[in-house]
Amino acid sequence: MRDETAGLDAVVVIDHELFPVSAGGTRMLPDVDTAEVARLARAMTWKFAACRVRYAGAKAGVRFSSGDRAAVVAAYKEALEPYQDVFLTGPDMGTAPDDFVEDGDGERPLWAQSHEGMGMDDLATGAGVKGAAEAALAHLGRRLEGATVAIEGFGKVGAGTARACARAGAKVIAVSTVHGALVDPDGLDVARLIELRAEQGDRLVEHGDSPSRSREELFELGCDVLVPGARPDSLTVELARRGRWAVVAPGANVPYAAGALDVLHGRGILAIPDFVSNSGGVHLYESVADSSDPAEALTTIEGLVYAAVERVLVRADEQRTTPMAAALAESRSYLEHETGAEPAVLDELFQG
Repeated sequence: MRDETAGLDAVVVIDHELFPVSAGGTRMLPDVDTAEVARLARAMTWKFAACRVRYAGAKAGVRFSSGDRAAVVAAYKEALEPYQDVFLTGPDMGTAPDDFVEDGDGERPLWAQSHEGMGMDDLATGAGVKGAAEAALAHLGRRLEGATVAIEGFGKVGAGTARACARAGAKVIAVSTVHGALVDPDGLDVARLIELRAEQGDRLVEHGDSPSRSREELFELGCDVLVPGARPDSLTVELARRGRWAVVAPGANVPYAAGALDVLHGRGILAIPDFVSNSGGVHLYESVADSSDPAEALTTIEGLVYAAVERVLVRADEQRTTPMAAALAESRSYLEHETGAEPAVLDELFQG
C-alpha cells in the first residue's frame, strides 16, 4: 500500500485463507520489509492455532523513518478500510494503541487501556513470558523466585516482562536496547528502569547507575532465563553454542535463527517456542472479557500461557523431540481439525 503524498509505504501479509478473518499487529520501523512481515504472519498462524483461535495469521509493516508520522498513520488506516472485514490489526513494534483507537470512540477496550502506568498490551505479553519462564523452570525442578533473568530489548514487551518477573521475586540482571546494555549481577531496579524508559526511550541505558555496556554482552551472561525480545534471528547458532542459560523464553517473534533450536536442544537448554511464550497479547484480545479487572486479566493470561508451555514440554519429552516441534505438531492438529485442510497445505504452513 502506497500513498506518495502522505509518505505511506506499507505491506500487509495474510498467511492463508483457511479462515475468513485474519489478524496481526502493525510494525512501524524504518527497515521493515516484506520478508520479515511474511515470517511474522506465519508465526501468527502458529500462535493463533496454539491459542485455539479461529483467525488466519497476518502482519503489517509500515516503513517509516522520518516525516509526518500522523499523516502516514492516517493514510495507512484509510488504505486498510476496504479490508477491515478480513484483516484486524493493532499495535506492534513502533506503534501504540492510540494509533488505532480514536478519542470519542467510547470506552476503550481492555487491550487499549493502561494499568499502573503501562499499556495492557505490553503487560499481557510480559505476563505471558513470565508464565512461560516459570513453567519451564518448574519443568526443570526450579523456581522463578530468585532466578536470574536477562532481557534483550527493553521496549514495551521487555518492560512488561521485567516488571512481571521482578514482582515474582526474580532478579533481572541485564536489559538491553539498540544503544547498549545495563548489567547488575545483584539485580537491576526495574521500577527505575521503567521510569527511565518513559523519559529517555531506548537511551535509558545511558542513564543507569552504572556505565552501559555493548548490547551484545547481554547474550554472554550466564543466567537462568534469557528473554530474546527484539528483532528476528537474534539468537544465532553461534550464540546457542556458547550461551549459559537454563531457559529461553522469547518475548519477540521468530527470534531463533536457523539451526539454533537444535543446538539448544542438544545442550539441554529449554527453548520455548516464541509463538507460545509471547501469546499473552492474543489472550488479551480473545480469552478475557473487556469488562475484566486488569490485574485479574493479567493473572488469567499468565496462567493460560503457563499451562500451554507445561503441556508442550510434557509432549516434547514424551515424543523425544524439541518443544518447537511439539508445539508445531499441536498447532497443525488444531488447524487440520478446524478447517479440514489438505496435508499439502498444512505441510507448507507448518514447515518449521
